[in-house]
Amino acid sequence: MQPSLEGNPLVYRRVAALTAAALTAIGASAPRSASAGDVSGSAALVSDYVYHGLSLTCGGPAAQASVQIGTGGGVAPSETFAGVWGSAGLGSDDCRTAKEIDLYAGQRVALSTTQSLTLTYVHYTFPGGVYLYEPIRGRRLDYDELGATWAFEDRLYLSLSATPNALEYRGDNLERERTALSFGGQFHQPISHWLTLSVGAGYDEVSDPTGAGFAFWNAGVSRTIGRVELDVSYYRTAPRAEHLFGPQIAGGRVAATAVWRF
Repeated sequence: MQPSLEGNPLVYRRVAALTAAALTAIGASAPRSASAGDVSGSAALVSDYVYHGLSLTCGGPAAQASVQIGTGGGVAPSETFAGVWGSAGLGSDDCRTAKEIDLYAGQRVALSTTQSLTLTYVHYTFPGGVYLYEPIRGRRLDYDELGATWAFEDRLYLSLSATPNALEYRGDNLERERTALSFGGQFHQPISHWLTLSVGAGYDEVSDPTGAGFAFWNAGVSRTIGRVELDVSYYRTAPRAEHLFGPQIAGGRVAATAVWRF
């Protein structure tokens, strides 16, 4: 990041896995005076769109952007906010051209001078009608999520989210009424005046249609230059995810991100 994630908790959701990159999507902006109805956003390029250790573009690059409006300009201790975030793969096949559009709203509350709690609602949509790039009888993965993130300064983030309508295989049928959880944590530590180390880990039941879930982790470094942030991170999933989705999507991989915030 490693500017505050507080301007956009969705950034943590989609970028905790992407780390500083994630700040891309789920982005904070450079400090500025807060005003009611303030608009902020971000634009980014990623070499591989990785979420919870899974490559959602099968190792291909993607362009991403977000726009958010909030009552505190992304810098106030407490804030009500809403926005949209999107990603479009830049490759040449179905997987590498995967698209995603997320609508979200939430409330951040200051618990103290160093801690905050952010509650969010997110609606995830995936134009194209595929689930991890395998068609499922024309069904889409679109789902809703309620989440909570506790933050300590700009160092530690712990999150828990739940969805009531995740996909689930039941024999030969496919249902969208499975309740599933995902949770994780991210830690950011400056290691010099210009470089920050990020590490994180978590568990995801939402992406696994069998309901069992899988573990994932990441580690990387980032640098901020004005309104631009550069990040390089390594991501890894548990062997179960690689068994479910194959090595093109799961396993281990390195991804780089460049994000500009306004």
